[in-house]
Amino acid sequence: MGQTEEADILVNNDLISSDFHVCEVGFEHCRDTKPVEYVPIDYWVIHYCISGEGYFSLTGTPEEHIQAGDIFMIPAHHGNRYYPKRNNPWSYRWVGISGAVVQPLLAKCQLSVNEFVIHDAYDQALDQLFTEIYQQSKSGRLFGTLGATFELLEYLTTKDSLTQKINPNEALLVTIISYIKKHFSENLSVTEVAVAHNIDRSYLFKLFQKYKKTTPSHYIQNLKLQKSCSLLRKSSLSITDISYECGFTSSSYFSKFFQSNMGMKPIQYRNRFVIKG
Repeated sequence: MGQTEEADILVNNDLISSDFHVCEVGFEHCRDTKPVEYVPIDYWVIHYCISGEGYFSLTGTPEEHIQAGDIFMIPAHHGNRYYPKRNNPWSYRWVGISGAVVQPLLAKCQLSVNEFVIHDAYDQALDQLFTEIYQQSKSGRLFGTLGATFELLEYLTTKDSLTQKINPNEALLVTIISYIKKHFSENLSVTEVAVAHNIDRSYLFKLFQKYKKTTPSHYIQNLKLQKSCSLLRKSSLSITDISYECGFTSSSYFSKFFQSNMGMKPIQYRNRFVIKG
């Protein structure tokens, strides 16, 4: 998708089959908006968050915090509410599908009215699959769009089965990473992570070394760096506000950390993305 485009929606009314139909494909780089209640629709919509954060819920369910890499689905005939997080609004891709076999197919992907969010699903292949659906649809290739959508569903089914086969150590690490992603902006320490999961620091270190080829502290620092880069590019927050938003105790320490890792000061990085009139 073009860098200057903020949103695009492709509607397909050319019904090939009443069993499975890709009726809508799109993406949006959202701006900060107020929460909105959406009325039920008669098709299923799978969203994939590619950056930023937001919130999602179905009518009568607790609100879910959505981050980059998460999938959330709006089931047919269900009221819903979703909106971007202030100062770090999300961007997402989506595909809307209708038909008699959609619900059982989605159930195989662990998506239903009871399980409508998949957290921490990000990988490059998944991102490419959503992009391929959009590109096929934009080119007017009906069968290509259908094929790419089935590839997505197949991948989600495989991804879930692979997740179920991980050993207890890997399962623990998945839980720990989810915890870190939720709390890293709160000046989270490695010790706090270990205590929260009732394990020793040394064991935590071994888990990250074995499965992530890095240390817990470097993993946390990288998340902070990613978030700070995103906020510098997309938000109007001050450098000081960004430093606190990313879990740094002071703006001076943040600036030193950023320059050490990026080779430039935060303001220099931000200026690279300023559109000059």
